[in-house]
Amino acid sequence: MAGVCSIGPSEDSYDASPTGSRRESDVNATSCSGCQVYPEDDKRNLQISDGKTKGESKCPNCGLRTLKIVTSLICGILLGIGLEKARVFDPKSVRDQMVFESFTMLKMFLSAVATGQIALSIISVIPKTRHYFDRSCENFVACFNQKGLLSTIVGSFTFGVGMSLCGACPAMVFAQLGGNVPNTVFSLLGGLLGALTYGMLAHVIERNTKPKNPVKVHQLYKKLNLPYIALALPMALFLCGGVVLIEYLWPTSKDLNNLHIDVTSDKNFMQQTAWPPYAAGVLVGLCQVPLVLVMCDTLGGSSCYATVVSQWVVTERLQEKFPYLARSRGGMGNWWQVFLVIGVTGGAVLSAGLSSSIGTVKGVSVPDALIGGVLMLWGSRFASGCTSGHGISGMGLFAWLSFIAVPSIFAGGISTAFLMKLTGVKDHYVFNTGDV
Repeated sequence: MAGVCSIGPSEDSYDASPTGSRRESDVNATSCSGCQVYPEDDKRNLQISDGKTKGESKCPNCGLRTLKIVTSLICGILLGIGLEKARVFDPKSVRDQMVFESFTMLKMFLSAVATGQIALSIISVIPKTRHYFDRSCENFVACFNQKGLLSTIVGSFTFGVGMSLCGACPAMVFAQLGGNVPNTVFSLLGGLLGALTYGMLAHVIERNTKPKNPVKVHQLYKKLNLPYIALALPMALFLCGGVVLIEYLWPTSKDLNNLHIDVTSDKNFMQQTAWPPYAAGVLVGLCQVPLVLVMCDTLGGSSCYATVVSQWVVTERLQEKFPYLARSRGGMGNWWQVFLVIGVTGGAVLSAGLSSSIGTVKGVSVPDALIGGVLMLWGSRFASGCTSGHGISGMGLFAWLSFIAVPSIFAGGISTAFLMKLTGVKDHYVFNTGDV
């Protein structure tokens, strides 16, 4: 694994972009055409090609790219299993959490953050892996260089509104696809539409909202001049204590009863319809390890939407007109999240298939799915993060903007869910795709 993150200015080197997105710098001249990030002689080259052209010898970076694709897929499968087994992919779990009628999502979230912090603490102190941790932190905070309080609060609040409407977060949409949740396709279409429209307007929006005095130190432990582990382990222990307390006050069995799920003891672990949310949270948190060691990045899910909808930005004129989309279009630094969510779908199919629960979860209405998807992606792109990016990764890495983003997400989600409850539409779910 040594040397994975230190291949010069290759496909995972990021610079701060004017729009606040992570951007990849130019690659070595010795890299093959398949590894290059839009080489000057071929602007149309995509980063998922086979990496070889006629007459070229095999580039060593091609093997690295294959490793990254496989790692992303495996982590996605594990994430999909965790989301499905914890039942947080059920729109009812999301909405009920926002009105404090369920705590499954919170238990899984806190467990994932704590597990990630413990794992990253170990990586940060081992000499042979410390470099990967440092690079991952640099890559993570690069997207905040042009972000401030306004974009973080407004974007995160908007994301929370969309989350309550469609009953999902960006990565969770793909778990819902795998579980055949009705109308998930409309949440996906809304997300893609949101990513596209935001990307087309991003240079205008972010030019008018970027802070006059950008923050120079984005992580709390660096600001305090402390080693990461000095803050991470105490916070992880605190979060674990919080999960234990919540479980004592609100047992998981209560949430499963509300979802009409009966967990029988005569089935093996994978055949169970539901796991304790903290067990699934541990699985999700452990995904940080291979992502850091191989990708030099951390868990996130919303950027993949921008990558997918940016594939039409192929000419120099279009790239100049839509710089945000142009930067999102190519390179494994962008595409790995696409492979991640493909794995999420596969993991959810596997998990639900083993428990014979595919198609048993009700979905939200078409308008809620479509509008919620648009708002969810608009908010996540404006705030440069979602529940995975800001929540599990950002809080886990002590990014101070993430500690503002997460409460803002829940503020938007809670206010929307309570409004839906007051108007009698919170518990309106459908049995078939297309139902309104």
